[in-house]
Amino acid sequence: IQGLQYRFSPYMVQVGFCKAIVFSFLISSIAAYEGFHMRGGALEVGKSSTRAVTSGCIAVLIADYLVAQIML
Repeated sequence: IQGLQYRFSPYMVQVGFCKAIVFSFLISSIAAYEGFHMRGGALEVGKSSTRAVTSGCIAVLIADYLVAQIML
């Protein structure tokens, strides 16, 4: 407990909440966009979901870098 209290910074909690909001928005909006613009059957659903996951992962990595640079 002393280790946690020694270097605790309330600003880091704010940064964490901001990152969580940005990441959740990115993941949900990318998945919704890919799902909305999907045409076809089961094969296209698989391709669309794969595209949504990979795009979401890349967007989260870029957003993590940008938010960290801006806020820290």
